[in-house]
Amino acid sequence: MKIIITFLGIQAKKTTYSFEDKNYDGEVFAEALHKFCNYDSMLVCVTKEAKKTTFPILENLKNERIQAVEIPTGETTEQMWETFKIITEKVNENDSVIFDITHGLRSLPFLVFLFAAYLKAAKNVTIEAIYYGAWELAFSNNGIAPVIDLSEFVSMIDWLTATERFIEIGDGQALANLLKTAIPSSVELCNNPASRPLKSQLEKTAKSIETISLALNLTRPIETMQSAIRLEEILKQAEPSFAERAKPFSLLSERVVKEYGQFALEDPTNQVALVENLWLQLQMIEWYIQRDRVVQAVTLAREWLISVLVLKFGELMFDKNKGRKYVEGAINNAVENRKALPRPITPSPCDEKLTALPQVEELLKVWSQMAELRNDIAHVGMNLNPQPALKLKEKALLLYPQLQKIAEELLPERVITE
Repeated sequence: MKIIITFLGIQAKKTTYSFEDKNYDGEVFAEALHKFCNYDSMLVCVTKEAKKTTFPILENLKNERIQAVEIPTGETTEQMWETFKIITEKVNENDSVIFDITHGLRSLPFLVFLFAAYLKAAKNVTIEAIYYGAWELAFSNNGIAPVIDLSEFVSMIDWLTATERFIEIGDGQALANLLKTAIPSSVELCNNPASRPLKSQLEKTAKSIETISLALNLTRPIETMQSAIRLEEILKQAEPSFAERAKPFSLLSERVVKEYGQFALEDPTNQVALVENLWLQLQMIEWYIQRDRVVQAVTLAREWLISVLVLKFGELMFDKNKGRKYVEGAINNAVENRKALPRPITPSPCDEKLTALPQVEELLKVWSQMAELRNDIAHVGMNLNPQPALKLKEKALLLYPQLQKIAEELLPERVITE
């Protein structure tokens, strides 16, 4: 159903309004709106006084689709909440809504933008337009008042929310979806071939955001670093497209670059880049912890500790069957050897290298804590004494300073480049 929600003040003034190059007269804007807009229902929000003074103008149209909705005068916050409740209850799931904010109190535009944001989120409502009949501009426009559609600015809330979600928790799907809606349609591309670069750039941006978001969700540090490099490049290239098709994001893209640029590393698997890679992974662990992404933090921390030792011992970083297996075997052997009744072990080429480290006891303690935490998380609480989620988070928080200390002792210093 398409609903017009309009508001009346207590004064009327015959005005000529211009909409899509045609003129329409009305003593109140809703009268003109009735003439040029298709709708199923017009809800006319009126105070008791407005119902007496200006609503009769619309009543005289003798149209059963037009109905008065009494609202408070809005003198207090409580009355504004009451208005909010009255109006939102009149709208159903999946309705299409047009707002008119021409008349009424000066606080009205602020409230309408909140109505629009709420209805979109809570009832999946489509905000077709937010019209303002700018009658005061008629004096400088040959007596003709332009009709302005402000609905584009409601989308700013969507862009802010989606960008904040991407930055705060790494979920970029909502932001990618908004960028996809800005892509020129097939009809536009056919009529205006010059818009094809816009399509390409917006598609690349959306895909890049989806890629880094998924890499973070699935704990893929290497892919995250590579994706961060591409994201920075694509965002810079696509700036003109944002200004033309996604204006809100043109104001927000710098925040995305700043947030994910911290993980950018070109060719992170190159031997020369491994030190910076591991420092960035430590940074990523902290990023996960700060956002309550405990599963990802602990998963990455375990592999990071092995990686630090692989680098320290000169083993092959990405060889699961040799370098990484040798280091993990040496750690597990050392842990087992410290038990009162150790099980038989399989020697590792890294056993002596590990035991020779001054930090070996500290490393084994952290490894044991991490293994216990990771196992508890991996078994999703399906045991007799599962730890509460809050306790798991607390343990992850306590784990990070120990990882920092290990990094300072075992990793070479970072080379800071401008």
